[in-house]
Formats: sequence, C-alpha cells, structure tokens
Amino acid sequence: MAEVRKNRYTGIFLALLTKGAKLLKLVKFFKVAKPLTMFLTLSISAIAYAFYLGPWLAITFILLLLIHEMGHVAAMRMKNLGTPTPVFIPFLGAAVFAPKFEDRSTEAFVGYGGPLLGTLGCIAVFGLGLLFPHESIPSTVLLVGSYIGVMLNLFNLIPISPLDGGRITQAVGRWSKYIGLVTLAVLSILWKQPAVLYVWILVLVDLTMIPIRLRAGLVCVIWLSMATLMSMGYGDQPVWVNVFDCAITVMFAGVSIARAFGQVPDADMDDRPDLTTQEKVRWFMYYIGLSGFLVALLVFQLPFLPQHP
Repeated sequence: MAEVRKNRYTGIFLALLTKGAKLLKLVKFFKVAKPLTMFLTLSISAIAYAFYLGPWLAITFILLLLIHEMGHVAAMRMKNLGTPTPVFIPFLGAAVFAPKFEDRSTEAFVGYGGPLLGTLGCIAVFGLGLLFPHESIPSTVLLVGSYIGVMLNLFNLIPISPLDGGRITQAVGRWSKYIGLVTLAVLSILWKQPAVLYVWILVLVDLTMIPIRLRAGLVCVIWLSMATLMSMGYGDQPVWVNVFDCAITVMFAGVSIARAFGQVPDADMDDRPDLTTQEKVRWFMYYIGLSGFLVALLVFQLPFLPQHP
C-alpha cells in the first residue's frame, strides 16, 4: 500500500513538473512575442471598457492610453533603456515595466514622456472631433474621449509614485510627495467615490516613509473600507467593476502583508544623489508647465462637450 501511495505521489509530482515546464515555455513565448502580449491585454481591456463606456468610446480611450504609454516607451528608447511592451490592465490603465533608474533625471525624463505624448494625442483627438457635426456620434465620442484623456493625464501628474507625477517630481525634491498626498486627499474628499481608495492602495504599497508593518495595516484597512462601501452600493460603478477592483487590489494588499513579514523584499529607500539646483528648477518648470497646460485645455474643452453625451 505504501508503495502504491509513493508511486501515486511520484506521478503527481512529475505531472506538476510537466505542467510547470509548459507554463515556463508559455512565459518565454510571451517575452518573445511582445507585440502579441500588448495586443492581447489591449483587447481584453477594450472589451471590459466597452461594457462600461460603450464600444466606440472604449476604443478611443484605449487608443489614448496606448499613446500615453508609447510616450514612456519612446523616452526609454531615447535613453537606451530598451523597448518594453505596454501591458493593459482593465480599470487600472496600463503600465510599462521599466528597469530601476540609476539617476533621478532619467526617471523624470521617462515619467514625463507619457503625459507629454498623451496630451498631444488628446489634442489630436479633440481636433478630429471638431471636424464632425456637433453632437453627432463621431463628434460626441471623440470630444468626450479627449476630455476623459485630458483628465486622466492630469490626474496622473499628481506628484506621488507610482503616478507619473511622482516619477517627475522626485527629481525636484523629496518634499513633493507630501504635496501629492495632500492633493490626493483633497481629490478623494471632493470625488466621494470608493474607487479612489484603489489609488490609495497603490500609493501606500511603496510609500517607504511609513514603517512597513504600519503600511501593511493601512493597506488592509483601506481595502476593507473600499470593499465594504462598494458592497453597500456607494459609488457610480457597476457591481461587476467593483468586484474586479476588489479582486485586483487584494493582490496588492497581499504583497504589502508579505513584505511586512519578510516574505517579499521591501521597496528600496531612494538614496540616489540629488540633482543640482538648476536641474531641479528645470524639472519643476517642466512639471508646472505641462500641468498648467492640461488644466487650461480641460477648461477650454468644456464648451465644446455635448450637452447629452
């Protein structure tokens, strides 16, 4: 009987090894087929957004997300950091997995590339929308899509990581993250949507100025608060989007807990040397300039939006 049991366990072990080898080949395949990875994740996100925004607005939104991410890719290529593939995650946006930046200026340059090209993409879509008759379907889709894209790029410029604004302003000074936290807190109060807690979870996971175990506890409290509020019907999102948000963010909560108990290395403290005063002023002006332009563009677009989108 013991021999039979031993053979059975050996068979299970070999089967798992075989499946693991197949999974490894699959991972290698996706590393090689970068365009396919991007296309698959882009398509899944487009389908998910189509249920929420409608097909044409979803396509416009995904296109603007792609333009934004390609801005990061172009900036990384200009810095000889390789050409990563954007990965799209429904209701989280998209991400480009960059290597660790050796200096602050390079990180700011790559962070700036996304919202800069994303802004140009929004302007192009907005201009295209003006070519169609006012409040026609193409005009409505393009103008509303451009407006959403501008808001997304502006929100992404909040000066705290992992948002692009945090990537840029880390070159200006460590004090910028405190402004980012205050800005995010004010927006959370004004917005009054439980979905904004999603962003807080992402921010807190890598907010190394807070002790790691306290950080993990805060992440768990925020996740429980978000899940409770969503289950009670607060917010404007459909139920299935709330379920998706909770499922995704629980993984970030798990990472934070694992770090707190030493199972996953914590994010490194940023001990890179500061830039010169001249370089800090230059990046501060770049940041303020793009942020101010997006605010002005947002206000400029308002009269052109359809009254009943």
